[in-house]
Amino acid sequence: MEFLGIGYQELLLVLVLLLVVVGPERLPGMAYQMGRAVRTLQQYARAVRDEFSDEIGYVEDQYKTLRGEVDATRGIMRDEQAKLNAELRDATEPIRLAVQDDPLANTAPASSSPTFAPAESDPAAGETAANAEAAKAPPLLF
Repeated sequence: MEFLGIGYQELLLVLVLLLVVVGPERLPGMAYQMGRAVRTLQQYARAVRDEFSDEIGYVEDQYKTLRGEVDATRGIMRDEQAKLNAELRDATEPIRLAVQDDPLANTAPASSSPTFAPAESDPAAGETAANAEAAKAPPLLF
């Protein structure tokens, strides 16, 4: 088993060197001070962890609140869009039915090529073109 990459042999070597350097008289006091320092560091680490967990909890609560508001707004927007689509469909339905039922709408010319006016120098051609245009145009209904 290793702790921070240090095995049993390395730990035993460090303890023996510590005993030789510090001495047996001061070793218990030094161990006590090291224990206190470790406890103090643990308290600081615990305080930092608790503070971060409180902040993370706050951020998560804010996220959930905003997420709920976004979902509610999205639902409202979908409902409004459905209402507007229904109103638009209802408003355009008579026009669509009128176009489907109009027999003149079905006889529209298939090609959308532009028509050219005859030259002014040829009056006979002008009369023929005018007669043809009059035959194509639907009658005006008032």
